[in-house]
Amino acid sequence: MKGREIIVSDHSWEWIGDSIGRRAQLNPKREALVDLDTGVKYSYHDLNDRANRLANYLAEQFQVKKGDRVAFISRNRVEMFDALFACGKLGAVFVPYNVRLASDELAKLIENEQPKVLFYEELFASTVQELKNKLSSLKHYVILTDEKQSEEDITYGYLIHYGNDSPRNCPGLDLEDIYLLIHTGGTTGLPKGAMISHRAVLYNQLNNILDWGITKDKTYHVLLPLFHTGGWNLLTLAHLMVGGRVLINRFFDPGLTLKVISEYKPNYVFGAATIFRMMAEQAEFESIDWSSVEWVMSGAAPTPVQLMEKFWEKGIKMCLGYGLTEGGPTNLCIPVNFMNFSELKEKHASVGKPFTFTSAKIVGDDGQEVEVEQVGELIFNGPQIFSGYWRNEAETKKTLCNGWVHTGDMAKQDKNGFYYIVGRKKNMYISGGENVFPPEIETLIYQIPEVHECCVIGVPDPKWGEVGKAIIAFKAGKILSKEQVLAFLKARLASYKVPKYVISVEEVPKNSVGKIVVQEAVRLYGQPQDN
Repeated sequence: MKGREIIVSDHSWEWIGDSIGRRAQLNPKREALVDLDTGVKYSYHDLNDRANRLANYLAEQFQVKKGDRVAFISRNRVEMFDALFACGKLGAVFVPYNVRLASDELAKLIENEQPKVLFYEELFASTVQELKNKLSSLKHYVILTDEKQSEEDITYGYLIHYGNDSPRNCPGLDLEDIYLLIHTGGTTGLPKGAMISHRAVLYNQLNNILDWGITKDKTYHVLLPLFHTGGWNLLTLAHLMVGGRVLINRFFDPGLTLKVISEYKPNYVFGAATIFRMMAEQAEFESIDWSSVEWVMSGAAPTPVQLMEKFWEKGIKMCLGYGLTEGGPTNLCIPVNFMNFSELKEKHASVGKPFTFTSAKIVGDDGQEVEVEQVGELIFNGPQIFSGYWRNEAETKKTLCNGWVHTGDMAKQDKNGFYYIVGRKKNMYISGGENVFPPEIETLIYQIPEVHECCVIGVPDPKWGEVGKAIIAFKAGKILSKEQVLAFLKARLASYKVPKYVISVEEVPKNSVGKIVVQEAVRLYGQPQDN
């Protein structure tokens, strides 16, 4: 038996691009966002008003329309929320760039993605000036101050003041239209733009809300940078969707974070192991009131049980989760709200189970699911996954196969349905929550005339989780110092990609056909030291 046919309006999905406008109608005076650096508090009305002003200015002065890209180089600021919501109202694509990228890296991304306008924080004015010297295609720059840095710049203060505050939305917006372009590492090092649709954003928030029980009375302090998918799609937008409160500050500081927990009483803390290690090292860690915190969750890198125990001893539920940009990132999480401490500790090494709208499988090289406790590649499907890489069909086909996102991570599942990460299929390592791909670094090292062969691996680090180690065979009589190698790399790479260790060897491990064997290099030189 079929139900009655419902005639759906052609404009039925317009609201999805204006979720902030809908929430402002429901709770205009409710506190939505607190900027901890400035002390300014924003209501839902304030956020919607700012987004309308920006959207109208972008449309009227820069001719930004549906599908156009709007780029940002900034730390976590309210202006990034303005831009995201303005893009939703216009059907435009919000493109936040990693502030740690070098100007050469940024220039390549901008040339490929062709944003109509670039907003930037004053801190990165010198980087943007380098971009201006390299790029001719980008015509509009907006600095996030009230005072101009150059004649061609428009200031954000001017824009928000003079922008038209009339309501704005995008007729004909579709769930599959792209909302965000979030950059993730590529095997050649240059970040790939993962296309995140309105559909994916919606279902990521629903996963958050349903599985973590987020309500209007909850508060979340954003520790992840807003140029990462986790900055938006893990907890942040979900809180704003239900009428909760979000706290932001420019950059992570462990002492400040503990002070915020004590004073603002956030309910959740999410970050990489590095963040929690820094917090636990602070003297205030032992004395502050943790009673508001329902749980803390670590992702992006392995988390030692010794670190987790420090939180458990404080009565804090600490556990692991797993996600990747292409997968959502709402992929796997410990069902922490439904587990007691004993159960949580028993599963401390697990990254949990799939979120409500996420499907997960572990498959062998033949693409078939493996048995329980057998190791295979972890893959995901569901309405929360990405739509492919921007202008990169070849890489899209490698990652997105028959609707499933192939993570490149090896995992296993126990008899109770809990997943465990075993290792990486690829040779990527994670430093301070950032993905690092050795081929990019190796390519640059090979540009040094004195280098014969090289290999870069990840090694353990107590602060960053993992750091790079460059193993170099120099040409006869041409040995360079560690400082010389690092100086070359620091001028060409983001700081987190520069190896911490450099060693000189007679020969890099190779197999019988001359191919460098990374696993053997790790076995021989995988210690965190320069020898």
